[in-house]
Amino acid sequence: PWRRRAPLAALLAVLLGWPAPAAAADALRVARAFCQADGRGARLGAGSWSAVAPMVAWSLDPAWDRIHLISGFQLGDPRRRGDTTEIEVQYTIVADVTAAGVVREPHVETRTLTLEPTGDGSWRLRGPPAPPFVFASEADADALAELLDPANGQYLSNSGFVWSLLRDAGWELPHRNVTDLPSAPGYGAQRTANVGDLALYYDHGTPYHVAMVESDDRVVSATLNGGLRRTPFGAFAGEIRYLRPGAATPTPAPTPDSTQRRGDTEKEE
Repeated sequence: PWRRRAPLAALLAVLLGWPAPAAAADALRVARAFCQADGRGARLGAGSWSAVAPMVAWSLDPAWDRIHLISGFQLGDPRRRGDTTEIEVQYTIVADVTAAGVVREPHVETRTLTLEPTGDGSWRLRGPPAPPFVFASEADADALAELLDPANGQYLSNSGFVWSLLRDAGWELPHRNVTDLPSAPGYGAQRTANVGDLALYYDHGTPYHVAMVESDDRVVSATLNGGLRRTPFGAFAGEIRYLRPGAATPTPAPTPDSTQRRGDTEKEE
C-alpha cells in the first residue's frame, strides 16, 4: 500500500544532524529576538531585563563592567549539536566601553549562541552570557563609560563591587575590569578558594563575572537584575577560577586606640 513519504529535508535533517526546518526557524527566531532586545539595551538595567528573561536559561545577569556598541549584527544558519542548536552571530562593533573609557576601534566579533529546547516547543539561550551588544544609535558611549566608573557611585558593576569589598578590608588595589583581573598585579591564582578570595567565572577562556567567596558554599556578587546576591558557587555558568589578593600588603583599619594615640601625637607636635 502507498505510504506518505517523509520530506527530503526532514530525512537529511535526521541523517546529517541538521535541525528540522520548523525547529531551525524557531531557534533562529529566538536568537534574532534576543539580539534585537539586547541591541535596544534590555540588559543595561533591571527594569528592562524582563524583555530577555523568557529567552535565556540563566536567571541572573552579571552587573556588567563592559559594553560593546554595535552598528548591527548578522545571524548564520542554525546547526544541530545533539539536543541543542548553535547559531553564529557576527557583531559589527564600533566601540568598546569600560570604566577605563571608550575604545573606538571598529571590528567584527563572531560569537556562537547555543540554544536549548524549553520543553514547550520553544528555545532559549544557554549560558554563560556574553556582555551586552548595544546598538550605538541607542547609547551615549562617553556617558556609559562614566556610569561604569566605580568612583561615580551611580552604578555598581560586578568588578566595582568586589573592589569596594577589598578596599573595605584594607587592600590598596586599583580597580580592574573582570577581563583584566587574571593578569592584574596584586593577585595570586589559587586551586581552591578561601573566604575573601575572588571567584572568576569563565566563558571560553575569558572571565565574564566576578564574585567574592563568602563561605564554603556561597559567593556574593553584583547582578544586573537581582542586585547584590548571595548564591551557591554554581549559580553562574562556566569554569570557576580563584584569585587571592596576596602580592600587595593590606593596610589595617586603624583601631580607636591607635587613632587616639595618633591624634594626641599630632596635638603635641
